[in-house]
Amino acid sequence: MKKPLVASFWLCPIFFLAAQTAPPAETTQTPAAITGKISEITLYQGTAVVSRIVEVPAGKTGSFEIVIGPLPSATDASSVHADQAKGVTVRSVACRSRPPEEAAKLQGRAGEVAAAIEALEVKSSIASNEIALRRIRQNYLKDLQGFVAPAAAQEMTHGVIQSKELEAVTQMHFREYEKASQEIMKLDLEIKADSKALELLEQEQDTLAKGPPVTYDAIVYLEKPTAGAASISLNYFVGDCGWFPVYNVKGDTAKNDVSVEFNALIHQVSGEDWKEAKLALSTASPKTSAYNPRLAPLYVDVTTGGGGAPNANADTYKAAVDQKNVAIKSQFRGRSTDEIASQNFRANDSAASVQLIELSERLSELRLMDQGGEEDLSIRYELTTPISVVSRRDAQMVPVLQHQSPADFYHVAVPILTTSVFREAELANATGRDLLGGQVNVFLDGEFKGRTEISSVARGRIFTLGFGVDGQVKARRTLIDRRDDVQGGNRQVSVSSEIIIDNFKQEAVKIRLRERMPFMEDATNLRVSVGEMSQPLSTNADYLRYEKPKGILRWDINAPPGSLDKSTSLRYTYSLEFDKSLTLRDINKEQKQRAQQEFLQEYKK
Repeated sequence: MKKPLVASFWLCPIFFLAAQTAPPAETTQTPAAITGKISEITLYQGTAVVSRIVEVPAGKTGSFEIVIGPLPSATDASSVHADQAKGVTVRSVACRSRPPEEAAKLQGRAGEVAAAIEALEVKSSIASNEIALRRIRQNYLKDLQGFVAPAAAQEMTHGVIQSKELEAVTQMHFREYEKASQEIMKLDLEIKADSKALELLEQEQDTLAKGPPVTYDAIVYLEKPTAGAASISLNYFVGDCGWFPVYNVKGDTAKNDVSVEFNALIHQVSGEDWKEAKLALSTASPKTSAYNPRLAPLYVDVTTGGGGAPNANADTYKAAVDQKNVAIKSQFRGRSTDEIASQNFRANDSAASVQLIELSERLSELRLMDQGGEEDLSIRYELTTPISVVSRRDAQMVPVLQHQSPADFYHVAVPILTTSVFREAELANATGRDLLGGQVNVFLDGEFKGRTEISSVARGRIFTLGFGVDGQVKARRTLIDRRDDVQGGNRQVSVSSEIIIDNFKQEAVKIRLRERMPFMEDATNLRVSVGEMSQPLSTNADYLRYEKPKGILRWDINAPPGSLDKSTSLRYTYSLEFDKSLTLRDINKEQKQRAQQEFLQEYKK
């Protein structure tokens, strides 16, 4: 069997050419670096491919090299390659780290900073010692005060007082104490200032210890047959950049349309500014292996004995699906044939566990098991006009597309959960592009309603958007009657309910009203039937296919304005029949976990 040829998305024939073609003889002087102009960027979620258009000196002919740089510190040196050569042939491309021009200067600065830190530490120590000495002086003056006052009092008892001497001692006491206090305060301020300066110097010392940021040069060896204009495109990966989508959705109920604004929130600290360049946004993985998955035979064996517990099968099924997905993703990131093939076999092995459970488990149980969800869409958006994105920590918003399309506005009521009624709109993705899932800022009739999220929406697909609570519409649910009878060996339970809708608006509203009946996968033990209804159930095809078989009731009604005795009323009845020896109860923990998984999967669609 032939071994498949393994390629990687970002590898370019230039690299193979570089390995096979010897560079021309070294010149006596390295040519000055050419910067070129950044022309295109493909931004992924974590990295980017940057393309520079570089003009080759027109007067040169023959074999020679050009130096293109500096390339930023976030460059992946192994990814640098050249293509789109015009008027010249590229023989090879090499990438080297650029010797930092400031290395010597920074080395000298490091010595200066170390000396300054040492001087400040000595100064702070001296100041602390001086403060301690002045504290001692102040304590001495306090002791002197304790001697002078009793001496003066004793002289007063004998009718003799030496006022000049007492005044001189007192003034000296206050003068020296005040002087010491001022000196302490001054020294305290100096210590605080020196501490801040010391902190800044230590930060600078840490930065200098890391060394200057590394930049790169691309050395391109060329063959130019004739003089004249020539150019190449230099391409390379950079890290420290990415993007994610943010939407502004503006609904207009008067026009029955929705405006979708798709923006990209970009962060990039690659070390170079992107100025007036074409930008494409992608969700693909740029370093994915081109090795296609291969399917191995499903080897099985037979043995005696039954299977395990249903919940054990569910756990095994989920674990196998997860392991399969991890293995496939690891295969796509593989570098060597052995690594890729090994991950491919792991995916086959995990998929075998999934299939064996499918061969033995009941279909009703399989439907509740986690299928692993859909794989991520690979979407690419090309912006129509050049943009500029500077290299900085702050995220930058870039508009991607804007589209206005007709929408069907209606209300949603689920009175079994809440009396509040919610606005919703159904529309098609008519942008001509796939929409990536992300955060949505929701506006309705010019008013901000809140934030939500949407899942990825393929072009042409119908999807819904929520627009928050409508405080002018309410839905109440009331239990009217419940009957419990036994006929023969079966128990029959009949339930009647009424839904009241209060519409405080001046116009009628369309409402999708949902209720529910008990549902059980095993219909032999429980029979559920719909009774009389004041309004017919919805005829929506999706509802009839997906919701109604699981006991969800939906009515599409038109509620005119009115409340109290003018409210809109809907009545319905359903009945249950089961063996009288049985009792209705909630599902167990394992069943509830599977039901939750199914609900979450449906919720994300």
